[in-house]
Amino acid sequence: MGVSSEALPFPVADAGIDRRGISLLSIAHIVNDANQSAIPAMIPWLMSHRGLNLATAATLVLAMNLSSSVVQPFFGHWSDRRSMPWIIPAALVLACSGTAAIGLAHSLPMMWLAALIAGIGTAAFHPESSRFANFFAGAKRATGVSIFTLGGYLGFAVGPILTTPLILHFGLEGTAFLAIPGVVMATILLFSQQHFHATRARANRAVKAGPTMPDDWRAFGALVAVVVLRSTTFFAGVTFLPVFAIAVAHASKTGGSIVLAAMLLVGSLGTMWGGRLADRFGRRRIIAISMFGTLVGASALAWVGTFAPQLSYVVLAASFFGLAVGLSAGVIVVLGQEYLPNRIGVASGVTLGLAVTIGGLAQPLFGAIGDRFGSVPIFESVAIFALLALAGTVLLPRKKLVASEG
Repeated sequence: MGVSSEALPFPVADAGIDRRGISLLSIAHIVNDANQSAIPAMIPWLMSHRGLNLATAATLVLAMNLSSSVVQPFFGHWSDRRSMPWIIPAALVLACSGTAAIGLAHSLPMMWLAALIAGIGTAAFHPESSRFANFFAGAKRATGVSIFTLGGYLGFAVGPILTTPLILHFGLEGTAFLAIPGVVMATILLFSQQHFHATRARANRAVKAGPTMPDDWRAFGALVAVVVLRSTTFFAGVTFLPVFAIAVAHASKTGGSIVLAAMLLVGSLGTMWGGRLADRFGRRRIIAISMFGTLVGASALAWVGTFAPQLSYVVLAASFFGLAVGLSAGVIVVLGQEYLPNRIGVASGVTLGLAVTIGGLAQPLFGAIGDRFGSVPIFESVAIFALLALAGTVLLPRKKLVASEG
């Protein structure tokens, strides 16, 4: 399979993907990102067993997300100055322990502290793990990093699946078991540190042997704008698709969950395909196709809600929406790293953390639209954001660089 001319923005140590390294990081990503959806899954029990109201319980999610997104670029800067693979297992333990402690805490300040710790752990994980995903990917960066990103998608889906049965069987104290996957995976990663160090050394030698590539901050700024708009559409789907299905198709709560699961499951397939396609046809092209497909998917949901409000059609439209938005999930991370080849940690921290969270801040706007005008206008609005993201891809410069053969 051919490689796009934009696929190699700086020298690579090896043309092949290190499947062992990518697999370890992808599984670790599942464990890490499961924390982000585990806390929302606790909210009903925190309300009934700890006496919190919905707004107060939601501040725990906010505390985790803000602590994660705000400090993630700083961890990225730290990672760029001094690569430390040991921080990956340490971050897993911190993130999982913080999440586990929320159910054990009996006061709101202690719950906030636990959520902050979980957020800091999650933030520490992403920049360094993304850097090594880049190393392990070799020449096929989009494919390798998309496999890594797929772990985050799956982790987001796994969080409630793990958390809910534990709480049902053991009560809120059952969240203590959530620390176990983090400790187990961290132990495996600690025993694999020699492999990480050897891979980093090979990558560093390849970089020194080739030409120095400058950071393109203007291009990265344009990409961040696209990431913010894309994440706005993604979070709108995650947040409002269940409500949309219930409102327009008169689905049950289970039916609403099926719609969301369809979006995430097909979206994970899109993430895998997007990486492979980007290595063949180029990053910008796949991101543009992804945003165009997201525009079509959001418009299809609005059309179904108006003219064909049946659950089966909603599932189909949601699946296409998920597939389209998922195509670019890993590609935008790779392109950010390629625009900032000397600041891979910062690029990863922003594209995986800060910019994504900013996109999530638009959800109250969609909620207000839904309260005033109904569920269909929510996805009409989402289509506008997808159109803006599509327009933003025009501003992304094309990289005409090749790998060093030194």
